[in-house]
Amino acid sequence: MVRLLITGGSGMVAQHVAEAAIGQGHDVCLADVSWPEDRMWVRLADRASFDIRDKTACIDSSRDCAAIVHCAAVVGPVRSKVDPLFTLDVNVTGTANLLEAAFATGARLVNVSTATLYGNRPDLAPLDETDPADPLTVYDGTKLMGETWCAAHRRTYGSDVASFRTGFVYGRGNQIGEYLLPRAMAGEAVHEPAGGGHPCDFTYVVDLAEALLAAALAPTLPNTVYNVTGGVLRRRDELAAAVRALVPGAEITQASGIDPARHLRGAARLDRAHADFGWTPRFTLETGLADWRERVLAHS
Repeated sequence: MVRLLITGGSGMVAQHVAEAAIGQGHDVCLADVSWPEDRMWVRLADRASFDIRDKTACIDSSRDCAAIVHCAAVVGPVRSKVDPLFTLDVNVTGTANLLEAAFATGARLVNVSTATLYGNRPDLAPLDETDPADPLTVYDGTKLMGETWCAAHRRTYGSDVASFRTGFVYGRGNQIGEYLLPRAMAGEAVHEPAGGGHPCDFTYVVDLAEALLAAALAPTLPNTVYNVTGGVLRRRDELAAAVRALVPGAEITQASGIDPARHLRGAARLDRAHADFGWTPRFTLETGLADWRERVLAHS
């Protein structure tokens, strides 16, 4: 058994990582600045209330931890655009503080990043971690800055850190992006004015949580950056069809074509993650949505 600190503790990814870790018998501390109880479902973890922009608090909370799974961030292009300097402070300075804390206490930092920093790749070629980044938004830019700082710190000081690029993440607790299932289950009609044919590398949050936990516990992480996505391109009209199959009578209409508001890129290659910490996604889009539905029903 080891102790893990998981930042962004009230968020979707952090709580799923906590569930996976607790299920394996590990000691978990969730960290966040606030605790909206209507979003919390993990009850078996300790809680630490602090701001990751406070370096001293980061160090104090990291003591006796084998790893820090860093999920805290201002997430997404819409939120980051509202206050870019706040986004910079949280996503870059906060990451740097946690890295200093991990280095000071001998912990590993598992830094959650994003595949959006690959930018738009209309050729839909598979994405390798060695491909050049091309951030399109403030959010992408801060995540690339955080990755760069982690890699430079590792090369300079030998710190135990790596960054993990996620895809279009869906599942219980989702608050960013439109994945149709919650609204369909609530009986709402959904209309998308564009993008039925838009390809996405959908990532089920349970798969992502298992990847981050496996990385936190691996003996070593030979590389500085890893893709951790579904690894397969699926269209949004396939997402809609899968939701209709799970929720008979669901009213979902979509216009065809590409959605200009979403990144357009190929699926991520997952070879590094499989080779270095033995992770491969377990869920397809259909089985991930079905599992999400069952989790919602079990807790309704």
